[in-house]
Amino acid sequence: MTGRRVVASQRHGLRKLFMKHWLYKSGWRLLPGLMAAGVTLLAARLGIVQSLEQTVYRTLFSVRGEQPWDERVAVIEIDEASLAAIGQFPWPRHYYTDLLEQLTPASVIAFDILFAESSEDDAALAKAMDRHGEVVLATAWDEQRGVIGPNAMVVEGAIATGHIHNHGDVDEITRAYQPKINGTLALSMLAVQRYSQQQSVYASLSVRDIDQPLWLNWPGFAHHAPRYSFVDVLTGKVPGTIFTDKIVFIGFTGVGLDVVATPYNQNPPAAGVYQHVVAANNLLSQNHLQPIVLPVWILFALLSSLVGYGFCYRRLRIQLLVSLTIVFVWGSLVLVAFSYSYWLPTVMPTLSIALTSMLARFTERLKTRLQLLQWVDEIRPVSLRLHPSLKTNRY
Repeated sequence: MTGRRVVASQRHGLRKLFMKHWLYKSGWRLLPGLMAAGVTLLAARLGIVQSLEQTVYRTLFSVRGEQPWDERVAVIEIDEASLAAIGQFPWPRHYYTDLLEQLTPASVIAFDILFAESSEDDAALAKAMDRHGEVVLATAWDEQRGVIGPNAMVVEGAIATGHIHNHGDVDEITRAYQPKINGTLALSMLAVQRYSQQQSVYASLSVRDIDQPLWLNWPGFAHHAPRYSFVDVLTGKVPGTIFTDKIVFIGFTGVGLDVVATPYNQNPPAAGVYQHVVAANNLLSQNHLQPIVLPVWILFALLSSLVGYGFCYRRLRIQLLVSLTIVFVWGSLVLVAFSYSYWLPTVMPTLSIALTSMLARFTERLKTRLQLLQWVDEIRPVSLRLHPSLKTNRY
């Protein structure tokens, strides 16, 4: 019995010491926000609410609406009409040679086509590229075959080759691209670099930008881009003068080959060439989407702590009103920032504030319980002296 009383006395002493500490008197009010920030950060690291954040990302484009496509970039599509007129893809390469003759006024021509296999038309195609002087070709990577690019004959006529790598997220939406892979610049980047040298357009990027993924700022639906059918340009129905001083991308847009999902084109997706078209648009306009993540986490870690501190001893209605106000203000800020090409996380900050409100209620009850235990420990000795019959074996 004596040993139990000693343990109980020590426990009572520790409890009194803790309850005199600043952490118990005031500092505990910071705990809801800190715990909420920690849980939110953990959820972000584990990707628990990634799908919700991706849904908000797509919704932001819908709310913002479409933006004008840059008229300095055009697409010549190998579309269904061209396939019906010329035949099944891939085509004999003399068609590309003939097309290049029509595109003399274009500043830069970028082929989103892999001329990997040799053909009897390669020499003539290379000469046509060389005559134009500003033709960029595509390269890709395959897990089994490694680097896939234009064959030695064709590549002699090009000024450079750029990669056309495409990576979709879990929801299959392509949000970003790598400007440089294995020392090879992206096709869009090479095209814009050549164009900027000719037209004195500022579209340069720092080394840091080249080493980091660039987020695509999709302007709108692919069919609203300046686009022309391959067969119409080839036959002269669309005059070559339309492409004067423009970057022209040439790529396959038929069904079932080389597709990319976008916030606007999901089902069905857009053709893969439009990733490079949008990247060129962003480079020329300097309006890539800029994600701001770390500063937001720091902001809400501090804000959650302050909000949690203020929530303690507040009525539930006040807590809900403050929480909804913060969420509304943040949502409005997200929309405004997105209109200026900045992407801010939405779900995680909202979750942080919601958890702060819940944990504030929990910590209030926990503190009340500690106070009740302290009160019991203080009055028990007095009660036992006044009423010895109340002695029990609690200790």
